[in-house]
Amino acid sequence: MSIKIRIVLVFIVGLALGFRLYNVSDNPPALSWDEVSIGYNAYSILKTGKDEHGRFLPIDTFIAYGDYKPPLAIYITVPFVALFGLNELAVRLPSVIFGTLTVLLTYFLVTELFKHNGQETIINVPLLSAALLAISPWHINLSRAGFEATIALFFIVLGVVLCLAARGKEKLYWVCWLPFVAAVYTFNSARYFVPLLALGLVVFIGKNVFLHKKNFLGGIILSIVLLLPIFPHLFSKQAMLRFREVNIFSDSSPVITANNRIAREGNTFLSKVLNNRRVGYAYSMLTHYTDHFDPKFLFIRGDGNPKFSTQDVGQLYLIEAPLLVIGIITLMLHAPKIAFFLLFWLLVSIVPAATARETPHALRILNSLPTWQIFIAYGLWVCMRKVRRVLVIVLVVIYVFQVSYYIYNYHTHYPRVYASEWQYGYGQAIRYAKGAYDAYDHIFVTDRIGRPYMYTLFYTQYDPGLYLGQKNSYFDAAGFYHVDGFAKYVFIKTLPSPIPPKSLIIGDPSWVGAGDHVLKEITYPDGTVALVIYEHS
Repeated sequence: MSIKIRIVLVFIVGLALGFRLYNVSDNPPALSWDEVSIGYNAYSILKTGKDEHGRFLPIDTFIAYGDYKPPLAIYITVPFVALFGLNELAVRLPSVIFGTLTVLLTYFLVTELFKHNGQETIINVPLLSAALLAISPWHINLSRAGFEATIALFFIVLGVVLCLAARGKEKLYWVCWLPFVAAVYTFNSARYFVPLLALGLVVFIGKNVFLHKKNFLGGIILSIVLLLPIFPHLFSKQAMLRFREVNIFSDSSPVITANNRIAREGNTFLSKVLNNRRVGYAYSMLTHYTDHFDPKFLFIRGDGNPKFSTQDVGQLYLIEAPLLVIGIITLMLHAPKIAFFLLFWLLVSIVPAATARETPHALRILNSLPTWQIFIAYGLWVCMRKVRRVLVIVLVVIYVFQVSYYIYNYHTHYPRVYASEWQYGYGQAIRYAKGAYDAYDHIFVTDRIGRPYMYTLFYTQYDPGLYLGQKNSYFDAAGFYHVDGFAKYVFIKTLPSPIPPKSLIIGDPSWVGAGDHVLKEITYPDGTVALVIYEHS
């Protein structure tokens, strides 16, 4: 690597870090319930060696809300909590750092891809790919919050880089699969995607695997051994709870539709074949799969969930639509083996998300990055070589405008408009209640925003050992975990009747009666009231 390339790469990584780190404690405007869960469980591990349920150093899963989180992201968060305390920065820094490192890895990924395919002279494509991931709204959005998917993506890209590098250093076959193991321990979607990607890699590497089969098999056996602790959970009843919660196969409408059609058509053999419920589910899955290629999702508005998109920029920039098409076509012509592998990676990464009810879903298909950026980078490189310089300048100007528009809106309008999507209000309210704790016998907290017990634990930095002996908790019929209260805190859907004396209430503005004494209003950044803290009289 020349000094010039190193300087450019350092600049790209620095830019990526800046976009992901700047003001990250305050924007996104509040911690999501998954972020506080990861943070408090990391805090509990740090203080007691146990999770919030009292399990000692779990390695298969963290029960959490009954969603059974993979463990590695929580363990990675522990040293950040130890260094910075239990706060927003500590919870989000792992995602920021691993997201930034993924940008760096993208350079080495593309370099390795082209190294053994007669394309060594394309030195600009690795730099362009890394730069496009550095400024990607998709990757920036998800790298600024404590999402396990961002960490898992780092491990996936690292695994691919090491597997490709093993073609020249066969000893790497012993360790190149270990990052994939780490990804399985980090994010649920990776559990289904990683084995498929690994198969594609073996095909892509081809003969080299057989030339070094002892090292290859040794690495596979080592990886399987390291996965053994998680196998029982993967096939457990608890693991099925999360799947049943989100998957399309829990929807009975295809069965009802199939039965109605068969009955109308006289229960003929042909009607039973054509209207079979399995056909209906297959069609539903295909529909959910193709949702992820909706131009509105990719280039215009992005994911409909404001946690994953600013809602006014696509998951990719609009200028990247023609560059993506150019990149796919020209790469298939110039280096078909690379193109087919990247397409395989992209297409397979969407399969787990296609079984879910909510589609398109930017978080669940984050594993498809950075394949989009590599294709776009190749298309941009082709344009830089083939078109006149003035058109290249136009492309650069459009990119600068679109990136500037996204970054400006992300930091100016996004936190004001979408604060309510981030459970905004609990943090401010619970910090206030903590300061007034000794003055009250009961502190009632509405569950309207969601999971108030975990926000209370997080923002009071409640002693995990005390909490285990005080909590009033249960699992519901669907297997999800709820806490009705601990110590003086009581979590409610509606006001109790009668309200006990010396009670502090954190609730909806509509709860406040004529004689109640309002102590503080928690307002969203746009000025509307989120929560009211008051005394009942």
